[in-house]
Amino acid sequence: MLFQKIKVYFARKNETIPSSMQSSFLSRLSDLLKEGYTFHEAVSMLIPFHVKEAELVIQRIKEIQKNGLNVTDVFRVLGFPNRLLLPINLAMIHGQLQETVAVLGVNADLYERAKKRLNNLLMYPLFLFIVIFLLFTIFRIYFLPNMESLLGTRASLESESSIAWTTVLLHLPNTFLVVALVVAVLLFVFLFILNKTPVETQLNFYRKIPFINSWHRLLLTRVFSREMGGLIESGMSLQQSFDALITQEEHKSLQFMAEQMKDKIVHGESFSKAVLLLDYFNGDFHHFVIHGENSGYLGRELTLYSEFLSDSIETKLSRYLSVIQPILFLLLAVFIIGAYLAILLPIYEMINIV
Repeated sequence: MLFQKIKVYFARKNETIPSSMQSSFLSRLSDLLKEGYTFHEAVSMLIPFHVKEAELVIQRIKEIQKNGLNVTDVFRVLGFPNRLLLPINLAMIHGQLQETVAVLGVNADLYERAKKRLNNLLMYPLFLFIVIFLLFTIFRIYFLPNMESLLGTRASLESESSIAWTTVLLHLPNTFLVVALVVAVLLFVFLFILNKTPVETQLNFYRKIPFINSWHRLLLTRVFSREMGGLIESGMSLQQSFDALITQEEHKSLQFMAEQMKDKIVHGESFSKAVLLLDYFNGDFHHFVIHGENSGYLGRELTLYSEFLSDSIETKLSRYLSVIQPILFLLLAVFIIGAYLAILLPIYEMINIV
């Protein structure tokens, strides 16, 4: 059973576009659409350069089109995540597919660059941690027993204390690894359970955690302003725009917020008042909405605001990523100091005995 799942996984992997190549695929697709190629022609031209089993995937796309399915299903077959499928789905409604694909290409490139930078930041500290873990293991196997036997002949309270401290210090990497694994497993289980709860429960939970709350608001505000702005800019009414957000299935939180806002607007509230009452967005989002309503360019202002938030997210990610490596090196420094102390404490004890 497990072997069959692994086989299916690798077969599926050969039929999708790797995440590292999705940004280039989207950028080239946007260029071809801008030059006048049809979507099917552009995708058929690009797939052989991005997918290993190109012929099989092209045949599946033809079947999708024959069955009357939309462009979103084509991207789903190609392995694109829901965060990219949502704007593509809505682009089919407001008719700005080429512009949407171009923006997604830029966003996907930003995501991949951040992921690469994170991997590069973690690679060297991870290698050092593995080396330190092996050294500590060797010390525990060979060094500690010898020290215990040497000090055992002159047993005293001080020698027993130094051996105890040495044992504790040599177990620092193991303790850290066990704690990290336990925390990761508990976090995974908790998030899995949380994702099974109603969307409103999830949103209320994220609002109670200080750091997570600000990031969650930022991401929700960006996706809402981007998609809502695109729909309104295409000429759709507020009612039609909310209906489009409600019918999509790729972003459950956005769907829930659209339902809540539509309900408030139907009962007589303005769009800006509904934004304020929901309390799921950035604090300054309300003022941008009011300005857009007063100027008559609500759709354009929402789109500009989403672009401003994208720049803000990129800046914050760069700042946080620049802090990760120093923190990891500080942790490694603690392990290294622990190793020196673990070696020196028994040696000093032997000198005192002599």
